[in-house]
Amino acid sequence: MDIQGKVAVITGGASGIGAGLAQRFAAEGARGIVVADLHLAPAEAVAQALNADGGQRAMAQRCDVSVEADIQALVAATRARFGQVDIYISN
Repeated sequence: MDIQGKVAVITGGASGIGAGLAQRFAAEGARGIVVADLHLAPAEAVAQALNADGGQRAMAQRCDVSVEADIQALVAATRARFGQVDIYISN
């Protein structure tokens, strides 16, 4: 994958495939990774693990993808932190 410098939003990112994608994107050089999930605490744990090297490339965001306002808040928070959304994975 050529995602060097890209910003990725991954819903359902707190566990399983979503957490695996977040880890892979970090390994491949993503500039920003937003771990979005209905449950904030596990999403924060994934983001903290991605930032364990001292970088600040990952953040967690609570999001219920069935609620339009949550999706809008997710995109707004991503843009506020990283300036853009390049990749959006609805997991």
